Amino acid sequence: MRESIKWKLFMILFLLVCLPVLILGWIWFEVATKDMEDEVIESNKKLIQQTNEYLDLYITNLENSTNPLVTNPQIQHFINSKKLTRYEYFKLSETIEKELFSQMFGRTDIIGISLIGKNNMQINDYSKVNELLDMNQVRKQNQHYLELSESLNNFNIIGLQKLGSRSVVTITRKIHSNSTYLYEGLLVVHIDLKQISDISQNLMIGNSNVWIMDSEGQIIFHPNTTLLGTYISGSTIKKDYSEPRDVFKTEINRNKTIVLYEHSNISNWYLIAELPRDQIIHNLLQLRDMTLSMGALIIIVALSVIGGFSLSLTKSLLYLQKLMNRVESGDLTVKSLKYQFRKDEIGGLFKSFNKMVSELKRLYDEAHMSKLKEQEMQLKQKESSLQAMQSQINPHFLYNTLEIINSHAIIDNNMMISKMTTSLAHMFRYNIGNAEQVVTLAEEIGHIRSYLDIQQARFRKLQVDIRVDEEIMDKISTIRLTLQPLVENAFLHGYQYHKLRPCYIGIIGEKHSTYYKLRIIDRGFGMDPTVREKYNKAFSDDIIFFNEKKQFESIGLWNVHERLRLAFEKPYGLYIEDLINEAGTTIEIRLPYKEGEYSCIVS
Repeated sequence: MRESIKWKLFMILFLLVCLPVLILGWIWFEVATKDMEDEVIESNKKLIQQTNEYLDLYITNLENSTNPLVTNPQIQHFINSKKLTRYEYFKLSETIEKELFSQMFGRTDIIGISLIGKNNMQINDYSKVNELLDMNQVRKQNQHYLELSESLNNFNIIGLQKLGSRSVVTITRKIHSNSTYLYEGLLVVHIDLKQISDISQNLMIGNSNVWIMDSEGQIIFHPNTTLLGTYISGSTIKKDYSEPRDVFKTEINRNKTIVLYEHSNISNWYLIAELPRDQIIHNLLQLRDMTLSMGALIIIVALSVIGGFSLSLTKSLLYLQKLMNRVESGDLTVKSLKYQFRKDEIGGLFKSFNKMVSELKRLYDEAHMSKLKEQEMQLKQKESSLQAMQSQINPHFLYNTLEIINSHAIIDNNMMISKMTTSLAHMFRYNIGNAEQVVTLAEEIGHIRSYLDIQQARFRKLQVDIRVDEEIMDKISTIRLTLQPLVENAFLHGYQYHKLRPCYIGIIGEKHSTYYKLRIIDRGFGMDPTVREKYNKAFSDDIIFFNEKKQFESIGLWNVHERLRLAFEKPYGLYIEDLINEAGTTIEIRLPYKEGEYSCIVS
C-alpha cells in the first residue's frame, strides 16, 4: 500500500502538473502579455472615469456658485441702469465688490471676476492677481466676451486664457433682466489652473502624462507647461478621439503608448492619459517569468522528496486507521502519544483525533443532561405562552369597557366623548393587539391620528397638519410606536415645559430617491443649538451610539432612533433640523421603502 500511494502521488504530480505546464506554458506565455495589457487598460479606465466625474462635479459646483449672483437685486440694478452718475457708479461698484464678489473670492480657485453690462459699464475685481494688469486690455477682452456670448448658452467655458503672465480658465455666465427677460449682462470668472491640475494629478500613474483639451483641440492642461494653449490638429481629433472609442495605441517619441480618454458632456473637455506600454507591462512580464521559474523549481524539488514523504505519510495513516477501528468498536478510552508531538499536519491530525475522542466521551456523558435541559426549555415556553394569554385578559376587559362608554356617549349624543373613546380604544389595540414590530407607515399614521384626536379634544386651539402620500403609505416600513414618542416629546418639551399652549403639530411626508422622509414639526420654544448638535452627532456616530443616552435628559428620541437603526441599519433614523429664523423644533425621520416597491414609487 505504501508503494502504491507513493507511485500514485508521483504520477499525479507529473501528469496533472508537470506535463500540462510544459504543454501550456508557451501558449500562456504568448497570451499573458495581451491579458495583462487589457487588465491595465480596464483598471485605468475606471480611474480616468472617476477623475472625469470629479472634473464634472467641479464645473457643476462652479456653475451653481454663480446662481445667486444672476438674480441679485444689486446686479440687476447695475445691468438695467441706462445711465449712472460717477458717484452712483462708484457706490454700486463698491457694494457689489464687497458684498457679492467677496463671496466668490472665498473660493481659492477664483482669481478674477468681471461684471459687464450692455450699458457699456463694467465692474472688475482682480485683487488676487499678484501683478500689474493692463485693465484697458481686460475691459476690451470683457467686451469681446459680451458680444461672443450672444450665440452661446447661459453658462459657458470659454477656454484657456492669459491673465497677465498667468494661465487661467475663463467661464462666462449670462445675466438676464428680471424686468425684460432679455440678455443684458455677463459675469466673467477666471479660474486658477492649479485646481484643475490638482484633480488631474489623481490620475498620475508612474511616468504617464495626463492632460486636458477642449472640443476645439486647445490644450487646457498639460504637465509640460509649454504646451498650454496650443492646439491639436482637427484631423488627429477626428481620427483618434472619436466616439465610441475611448482607447487607442500609438507611438510617442518612438515609444509604444496606450492612450485612454474620457469625454465630458458638461465641460465638453477630453481627459487624456498617456500610459507608456513598455514601462507598465515590463514589471508584469518580469513577475510572470519569475513565477514560471519558481513553479518549475518547486516541481523539481517536490519530485525529489515525494518518495520519502509518502512513506512517512502512509505509515502514520495506517496507525491512525487502527485507532479509529477501536473507536468504531466502542472504545472511547483510546489515546495516541506516538505522532502527536510532530510539528506538521500529521501531528495536528493525531492531536485532533485525541481531542475528538475526548469530545465524544464528553458528549456521551452530557447527552442525558441536554435532554433534561430541552424538557425544561419546553416547560418555560409553555409558561411564557400562558403568561401572554393572561396579559390579554385585562386589555380585553378595557376594550369592552370603552365600547360601553362609547355606546352611552352616542345615546346621549355626546360625539366628543365618543370620538375620544374610539380613539383611545384604537390606541390600545394598536399598542398591545399585535406583536409585530415592523409595520407600515399607514398603520402608524392611523395610530397617531387617534392620539392627536384626543389631544385636540384636550387643547381646542391645537392645529394638526398631516400631509402624507396616501397612495404609498402601505409601501413604506417603520417600527411600531415610532411617531407617538416624538409627538409626545413635542408637547412636553416644546410647549408644556415652557408653559406654552400647544398650537400646532405637523407631520409632513416627502419622497426621496432612497428613503421616505417624515418631518415632525412643532412651533414651541425650540431646542438649544448645543443640545441639537450633540443629538445629531450622536445619531450619526455608531461608536458612541449605545453609550450616550445618559448625557441627555430625555431618552425618547434615543429609543426611537435606536429601534429604527437596529431594525433597518444606516442611513435610517432621526435627525434634528436646524431652523433659521423659525420658532419650534423639526425632527426628521428617514424610513425605508419596502423591498421591491421602490421602482413603483419613484415612477
